[in-house]
Amino acid sequence: MHDRGDYKSGWQMEREWEEAEKIRKRNLALKADDDDDDDENENGRTNVSDDDEDALPFACFICRQPFVDPVVTNCKHYFCEHCALKHHLKNKKCFVCNTPTLGIFNTAHEIKRKMAAEGK
Repeated sequence: MHDRGDYKSGWQMEREWEEAEKIRKRNLALKADDDDDDDENENGRTNVSDDDEDALPFACFICRQPFVDPVVTNCKHYFCEHCALKHHLKNKKCFVCNTPTLGIFNTAHEIKRKMAAEGK
């Protein structure tokens, strides 16, 4: 008899691949944020004004495109409504910080105001 105890099932390989992809995407998102932090002066403080510290993102963390019907999670991360719901079907945690979203996606009024101001 052939023992196949050391082989993985297809669903196990797929789950590992999805987890690796999620980590890769999160690292890409965080790396983009880290590149912005490189603008430090000699005191170790960033050259960012107070207005820029609370700057809102300009694109969805999942699809990397400009927002379409933006929503915000309880952990203050912004996504397109479609992207957030699609991700929520697969994983009940935030795409960026991995905290449980509890299915709460509120309308991101701040992003909508910013988009309206830029559109004028």
